[in-house]
Amino acid sequence: MFKLLVTLALVGMLALVGIQFVPVYIQNHAINKVAQDVISQDDLRTKREVVKRVQELFRANDINQDPKEILTVQRDNKGQWVVDVKYEERRKLMYNLELVAAFDDQITD
Repeated sequence: MFKLLVTLALVGMLALVGIQFVPVYIQNHAINKVAQDVISQDDLRTKREVVKRVQELFRANDINQDPKEILTVQRDNKGQWVVDVKYEERRKLMYNLELVAAFDDQITD
């Protein structure tokens, strides 16, 4: 009986962590996809245009991050766009416990 209770508690804890983290990783995937889609467009000439287009797509995809805070946009020595995505997401687990996911991705054209 005790083993069953411990097993159920562990499964419940894992489910709670999964419920908190799955949306974080889905959002990170959406952020990276938006950045990849934007830099693959040929009509963008300046960093400002890239950030503006990303901002529009963030709003359209209901992404609650500010691209100016999490993205660094630059061109490499070949003239291709390079976007660095760096941010961390914190989710409250319970009481004073938080789960932290730190993302540091580089997206190139």
